[in-house]
Order: sequence, then structure tokens, then C-alpha cells
Amino acid sequence: MEINVRDVDLLRAFQRLTPYNSSLTEHIRSTNFAERSHTAVWTLCSLEARTTINRLGLPYGRKSMPISPPECAFSRRDYLRGVVDADGSVGHTGQGWPFVSLTTAQTPRSRQRTCTTTAALHWIAKRPAADTLKAWVRPVDMRIAPPRRRWSAWEDRVLLRLNDDAAAAKELGRTPKSCAIRLWRLRNGQAPMPSAR
Repeated sequence: MEINVRDVDLLRAFQRLTPYNSSLTEHIRSTNFAERSHTAVWTLCSLEARTTINRLGLPYGRKSMPISPPECAFSRRDYLRGVVDADGSVGHTGQGWPFVSLTTAQTPRSRQRTCTTTAALHWIAKRPAADTLKAWVRPVDMRIAPPRRRWSAWEDRVLLRLNDDAAAAKELGRTPKSCAIRLWRLRNGQAPMPSAR
């Protein structure tokens, strides 16, 4: 397990709580994200421990495409924080709005989901990067976007059959722009094709 060296105390806690021999080392190197990356690595070399962790739902290997919550009792908040820590980021947009971004690997392509402003504040947990977001206050004149209307399979079928943004917008009660974007996503594999009826 490798994390930023500033959080090495977490790894030390794991080491104390785990009844197996393990080691802690530090690495300093240049990465795609930083000129100087300083990390701490906890290495646990025990078949029994690895088998137990695997049974709890953590797959073998460096990276895993499928991801799901543990099948035992767990803290949902901590689980979500771990997912964001591993595959996401927390920060501010160019306009100063807080955001939480989460990258997932889904067939057929990798996708990135981002939420901003108030929605982002609901996602954040106690951590240094998130602390700066908690101070954000929505400007009085900033409109609140309504919840997004999800696309259903029957709407996708209508959109593909008509193959016309304006006509589909009238029939589906959506904007031509949303129809154009959805049609592009369907054609380019960014959204799954609807099942045939």
C-alpha cells in the first residue's frame, strides 16, 4: 500500500494492528503528477493475510477494474473517501467553485464524473484538500441547477430512430442540445446502446 508520506501514521497504525510481519519504506521519485513525489509504502508479505484480504473483497494485482463495496460491515463514508482518494481529486474550478472529480474505468472507455458547488460539498470528507472547500459559500445570485433527468432506454431508441436533434427534442420534451450530446455519446461509445425491443 503506497500513500503520501505525510499520511505515514496511517500505515504505522495498520502495521501495529496487523498480526503479520510487514515493513515500511519511503520512496522519492518524479511522477506524471509531481516533480518530487515522496511516498510511504507498507509491504505485507503473508499468504494468510493476502487470502483474508482477498476474501473480504480486495482483488489481487496492482490495479483492478471491478470495484464494489465490501461484503462485510463497513463505514460508507470512509469507503467513499477511499475511492475519491484513490481515483479522484478535490479542488476549485477556474471560477473558484469547489469540485469533486471521480474517474472510473467502464466499458467501453474510461469516464470521468465531476460534481461542483453544493454537490461537491456533500461529497467531501475531513482531509486537508477538502478543508479549503468547506469555506466556500454559494453566491446569492448563483442559480441552483435542477437534478439531471437521466436518459432511459426508450428515449435512446427514439433518438437513434429519428436521428435528428430538433425532432427528438420535440418528441422527448428535451432540448436540442441535450439530444445532440446524447446522440454523439451513443454513436461514439460514450453511452451504452439501448437494448433492442
